[in-house]
Amino acid sequence: MPRMLVLTDGETATGFRLAGVEVLETTADGALGELQNVIESGNYGLVAVDEGLIADPIKATERAMRGRDLPVILPMPSLGATFGEEGDATEYMKNLVRSAIGFDIKL
Repeated sequence: MPRMLVLTDGETATGFRLAGVEVLETTADGALGELQNVIESGNYGLVAVDEGLIADPIKATERAMRGRDLPVILPMPSLGATFGEEGDATEYMKNLVRSAIGFDIKL
């Protein structure tokens, strides 16, 4: 059964571990190499990647993912990310919901 992995920094890793998620800690310098190793291992169905480590993980792994269906690469905002032009988390969530379901809801 394919597993889920979160590729993130040490500060964020603790929260994911507390939630019971498998985590691979890395730095921005080693993140791309670690992600490529994870892809080649074939052990994971979903890999969530901290965008603070790799800005566009999907584009960065196009070559490694060629001919593969798994893992699905899921970019996730980093802990220090600004959520909108003004840094508004509500606006960020509103945009996520709008893109997922096609219309606005009041949060």
